[in-house]
Amino acid sequence: MRRLRTRLVRAFTLVSLPALLLLAGVTFLYARHAYLALRRGEVLRELDNNIRRHHRATGSLAGLQPQEPPLEERNLEPQRRPPPPSSLPPFLVLDPAFRVVGGVAGYPAGTVLPAARRAGLREVRVNGRPIAYLYATGTPPPLDAQSRAFLQQTALLLLAAVGLSALLATGLGAAVSRHLLAPLRALQRGVRSLTVGRAPHPLPAGPPDELGELLAAFNAMTAELERRRVAGRQFSADIAHDLTTPLSVMRASLEAMLEGTLTPTPGRLARLHAQTGHLLHLTGDLRLLSLADAGDLTLHRREVDVARLLGEVAAAFEDRAGQAGVTLTVQAAGGPPARVDPVRITQVLHNLMQNALNHTPAGGTVTLTAGVRGGGWRLTVQDTGRGIAPGHLERVFDRLHRVDEARTTPGSGLGLSIARTLAEAHGGTLTLESRVGGGTTATLTLPRGSPAPPPGV
Repeated sequence: MRRLRTRLVRAFTLVSLPALLLLAGVTFLYARHAYLALRRGEVLRELDNNIRRHHRATGSLAGLQPQEPPLEERNLEPQRRPPPPSSLPPFLVLDPAFRVVGGVAGYPAGTVLPAARRAGLREVRVNGRPIAYLYATGTPPPLDAQSRAFLQQTALLLLAAVGLSALLATGLGAAVSRHLLAPLRALQRGVRSLTVGRAPHPLPAGPPDELGELLAAFNAMTAELERRRVAGRQFSADIAHDLTTPLSVMRASLEAMLEGTLTPTPGRLARLHAQTGHLLHLTGDLRLLSLADAGDLTLHRREVDVARLLGEVAAAFEDRAGQAGVTLTVQAAGGPPARVDPVRITQVLHNLMQNALNHTPAGGTVTLTAGVRGGGWRLTVQDTGRGIAPGHLERVFDRLHRVDEARTTPGSGLGLSIARTLAEAHGGTLTLESRVGGGTTATLTLPRGSPAPPPGV
């Protein structure tokens, strides 16, 4: 995190420094241009006054020196004055016939300015009569020592401002990066807490931006982890209970038979056999769920006639339904075959049928239907039992959850969880609709074709 903050501060500085240098450069060029424009105006006024003064004194332009030396050079002895500049002066003085007065390099005295260049000439008038013209050569006015010192000081001041601004940008970048990274530091502490196995605690809400959404997602994840941790602990306790209780009963019965206090009659041995079958069924269900959780559940798909499969399931439960006084009906429409694992789908339907018969009183009805809807099959198991309370409706898919807390209803409490796992492994869904006193409808949807299987399935 410290390295990221350093990077952000460095980024602030690297982004701001070129912008500041560019701003300082533009400011200096503008100031120099404005200063040269002022200096050019001064030169123009001095030259105008010089021409007027010379003309009033002599009545002509003869002997005129258009370019007076700078003020600091005027009081010097002639031999100590610097030589006149060899470059072109900013203005040329022309007499009324447009001839150069006081020739310079490139423009000897008496040279007539071509007519094409006479546009924009500045007139110098005396008594309303033009006595001379000024031709701008485009050469910037010469700078004296004071002007050069002013421009140098301006440049140094701008560079100092750039340096101070860069330091200020670095300080502000450090403060801003610290504020921006605060949610990430909180997230880092939360991740470290999870890594060392501490109970997750919700992080404080972040700003209303992507970092705030990240903190909200982390809090949702930790809440789900906590829910799963509690559910897993409860699951382990329930499994231990479901395994310990029948084993204790079996052990007590066997010990009594070995001690001779209990006669091993066929009926007692049959009950012991049924209990071992229940334990084998429970361990088989747990193995299937563990394979599904690990992504190692294997499906053997093939083309299956759904109506025929539904008829076979109904036939398997006819005797039990008859013994319970429950009417069993099948309504299966024809349709294309479904590409499923028939053993697993039969297992799903058996679990749904067992639940329906367990909760349907005598005189009730259990109806199996199958039909094609949309892009796949829709199978339902509908009963007229007592229904499920809304508080239990979604939790019935939790492992070992039972609506009947007294556990008087047969079953391991894993049937619906296994059924939903197998449905989702086929790319389908399993949902329940129920109303207390109005029965329950379990709906299994299956894709018609063969969806891309999840990894390991």
